This record gives sequence, C-alpha cells and structure tokens, in this order.
Amino acid sequence: MKSITLRLFSFLFAGFLLVSCEKEYSLENGGFSMTALGTLLDSLGNCKQISVNGAYKVDVPLTTSNYLQANVNFIRTGKYKINSDTVNGMWFQDSGFVLNTGAVKVSVKGYGKPLLPKTSVFTLRFNGTSCSFTVTTTGSGGTGGGGGGGGDDYFPTTTASNWTYKYEPKIGSLDTFRVTVAEETFTIDSLEYFQFARSTEDTFYFAKNSSIGNYYALSTIDFDYAFIFDSVPSYFITYPFLKERAAVNESWETQEYGIVKLVTGGVAELGVSKAIFTILSKNTVPYTIGGNTYQNVIAVKREIQFKPTGGTFRTVTSGISYYAKGYGLIDQVIGVVPNSLSIPITRQPKIY
Repeated sequence: MKSITLRLFSFLFAGFLLVSCEKEYSLENGGFSMTALGTLLDSLGNCKQISVNGAYKVDVPLTTSNYLQANVNFIRTGKYKINSDTVNGMWFQDSGFVLNTGAVKVSVKGYGKPLLPKTSVFTLRFNGTSCSFTVTTTGSGGTGGGGGGGGDDYFPTTTASNWTYKYEPKIGSLDTFRVTVAEETFTIDSLEYFQFARSTEDTFYFAKNSSIGNYYALSTIDFDYAFIFDSVPSYFITYPFLKERAAVNESWETQEYGIVKLVTGGVAELGVSKAIFTILSKNTVPYTIGGNTYQNVIAVKREIQFKPTGGTFRTVTSGISYYAKGYGLIDQVIGVVPNSLSIPITRQPKIY
C-alpha cells in the first residue's frame, strides 16, 4: 500500500499548462496577457439572451446558485470583465480569461442581498455594449444560510468561506490547517474557478456547473489536500469530483493523467493514472464529525488507478469523501488500516 503524504506544491500560473478535457491551454499563447474584445449583441445589433438563475428572496444573501448566463461573441481572446449596475441591493460581475473566439456562454456571479420584493431592471455591460435583464425578488427569506451553511451547494465557493481540517495521523509536524476561498476567480470553458488557499500556502481550484449539479476540480487526480504520487506533470486537468444528481452506485472517471512517478517498496515506476468516482450514498443518515451533525450528506468513493508503461491499470489506493449540503467537504478517509489517512473537519465551517 502506497503511503499518503502531504501535497506541498503551489502551482503558479506562470509556469504551467491548464488542460481541460481533451483541449490543451498554453500560458504562452498570449491569451493571458491581452484584453478580450467582443459584444453582447448579435449581427443585427440586438441583445443576445441573458438568463437569470437561482432564487432571489428579500434579506437572503446571493450565493453561487445566483448567476446569469450571458451570450457573448468574443472577437479577440484574453482577459475580460463583465458587470451590471447595482439595483435593489444586488449586482452581477465576472472576470476571467477566454481562450477561443466566437460565441461563448459566460456565467456572471450575483452579489449582494435583495432589499425589497419587486421586479428590478438591470443593465449588463461588456466592452462598450450593454443589454437589460430583469430579476424578480420575492417575500422575506430570513437568514437563508441555514445557520451558516451555503444554501443548496454541496461545495460552497463563496469568497472568504473557510474550513479547518485535521490530519489523522499527523504528517510530520503538520496537524490542523485552514482552507479559505480567495476573491480572485478565472473562467475556463464557461466554468468559473475559485481559488481555495490553504494555510500551508498551496492553492486548489474548484468550480460548479449549477445547471447540471456537477462540481469540478482543476488539479491532478489525487485527493483534496493529500497525494500519493512521487512526481506529476506540470499541468492540471479538469474533471467532476462530485455529481449531486447522480444516482447511488453511479460511476464516472477522469481522463488519463501523466506521466506520473509511483514509488512502492523502494521500486519506482513511470506511467499514467486516472481516478474513478462512485456515489456510495446520498442523504440517508446524518453524519457527525468535529462535534457537529450534518444532514444531507453525499458519500463519494474515489479510486486512484495507475498503469505503468507497457502494463495495465491497477488500483493503488481508494478513499471516501463526504460532502454536506450547505457546508462542503466535511470528512475524507483515504486508504485502509493500518495505512489510512483521515482529513476530518474540526469545527463547523464558516460559509459567507
């Protein structure tokens, strides 16, 4: 059994490639240094469709489920910013990178908290063009966060939200660590990725496709906050690590990732790897961890496989991650006794 050790890299954009599915994004192609150009209008000068997603209730702060989908026609790649005015205590904005020209659906995140129950008219602006859309706010929603939770998200990504975890057993001198969502985001293939900064100074990247309920990592194929391979390529891949609408026993897998290096019992092997995910349970029984009990928990098994050069895939380790609705990752158990590693949450997370 390969022992689990702490991931101590910080992947910085200046030196790596971002890889999404079968498309490779080079950081040297100029897409990250130019300002994108484009329009919200069609060829006849009419506004393209803007769809409004999520529920809007008085006194309920907007979450990642509150967002627009704007149809933008990009005529030059690079950095972009799209934003609305502020109406009835709310506004929408997004910034990121676009790596291909043409028609793109851009998710524009909502901010603020509705003040009055009414229909409000907003103006969305991008690159000198503007289009109107409406948002209807209803009733009074009270706290909306369910006692500090993140609404309907199984993996909240709101800025400043934070989680404190503990390594069991401790890894060297490392015991507990904190993960905080940074304000900076970026967009790849219409997915807005949020940066999760750990107190040990490494960074992880996660996104959600709200329309289908899938949560994505831009990463290696290892577990969150731990890894098993002794070396990995200098690029990331994107893959769904949680599908909240998937049925129990439903599975999916990542693309192959490598070349990676695996050392077992002093023997080093080079090859490729992949992860296979399976929904083990959904919202069946409450889950108690770190002195708190969480309802609506999805348990996902992650099986990491390795194929040495000229060989076949074999499972090198597996683990179970537990995601609570409104709170995110609350526990992770990797490997089997006596070589297991647990990464439980130590207190109720703060979701903003």
